Amino acid sequence: MKNYNEIIKAAEAGAEKYFSEQMKYLETFSGIDCGTENVEGNAKVVAILKELLESMGAKVEIHHVEGLGSHITAKLTPPSPDGKIILNGHIDTVFGEGFTAAHPFHIEGDWAYGLGIADCKSGVIISIFAVKAMQDAGLLPNKEIEFIFNCDEEIGTASGSKLYAKEAVGADYAFVFEGAEKENGKNGFVTARRGVILGSMDITGKEAHAGCAYLEGRSAILEMAHKIIEFYDFNDYEKGIYYNVAPISGGRPNGIVAGSAHAEFCVAGIPLNSDFAEVEANLKSLENSTTVEGCTVKVQYHTLFPAMEKGEQNSKAFNLLKKPAELLDMDIEELYVPGATDGAYFSSLGIPTVDALSAEFKDIHTVNECVNMPSIKERTKFFAVVLGCLE
Repeated sequence: MKNYNEIIKAAEAGAEKYFSEQMKYLETFSGIDCGTENVEGNAKVVAILKELLESMGAKVEIHHVEGLGSHITAKLTPPSPDGKIILNGHIDTVFGEGFTAAHPFHIEGDWAYGLGIADCKSGVIISIFAVKAMQDAGLLPNKEIEFIFNCDEEIGTASGSKLYAKEAVGADYAFVFEGAEKENGKNGFVTARRGVILGSMDITGKEAHAGCAYLEGRSAILEMAHKIIEFYDFNDYEKGIYYNVAPISGGRPNGIVAGSAHAEFCVAGIPLNSDFAEVEANLKSLENSTTVEGCTVKVQYHTLFPAMEKGEQNSKAFNLLKKPAELLDMDIEELYVPGATDGAYFSSLGIPTVDALSAEFKDIHTVNECVNMPSIKERTKFFAVVLGCLE
């Protein structure tokens, strides 16, 4: 029988005890340029987290990927674990070299500003110190706890997803620490997200002098114009699957019929993994015919994120949050949102997954990115209670 008063007391004490330390880590991280593929910056973040996790007794492994950086896994394993849970966040950002110096960490009221502070460093720090709070009190669940911190989430987790498939299969639950947004005073936790495909379209035509030999030319730009209209006709407004083209380029000086054209595209809002086949068929069909005789079309694409499908699997993970929310008098709701995260990969592996366990944020991916400081403490306490309540 769980002693809920003991769990709440330990969670509150830990969240209070470690808050200033959490903020110091976030200030440090906000001063490191660690955009995706910034190997040097990534190494600095990894070294800091490795030391912190090892101080908790975790078995830490660094998974280096040439030209990208390193992922981190860290395991806390009791003598006879009754299952396994995954705690996930990412350590890369969308900001290039020099951005952190130009936009330094600072505090305004209840908000701490820093690049990557909300997406997703605060989630990483909340997950670690929630575990630390329960570890201090001897109230961790009898499960192996594995932290997996990914370094290529911002470009679609092509490398990180392979690590997930190796490390996470068979886990009881996955808890993903992306940022949260409160709606109408409620704390929302995400169990469904839509998938995304990215790609490009290249058209080859034939160059010719636009005055002297115009009819000999085959305009790749004209063909691209037809293809873009065809592409937008694939929009499925009923399902909310949206096709978008940008940017577009092609041709040489305007006195020459364009011999080549290039466009990049995004297909967003794919609700089910079974819908990907239809989207891919649409994309492939663009190569089958041309309006401008003599032009050829080449389409390339890849899945940026699969869908995190709505259903009983992930609702099972959300249900674990209900008792802790009740104990802390929190009003929570299960959310279905369009934005994609690594939660989709764990869900696709058949693991009950719940996302958005981190702090409240604003303006991620902009130089005004910030995180609500009281919510860091609140979410640390909340997830510590979740851990304490796990069977």
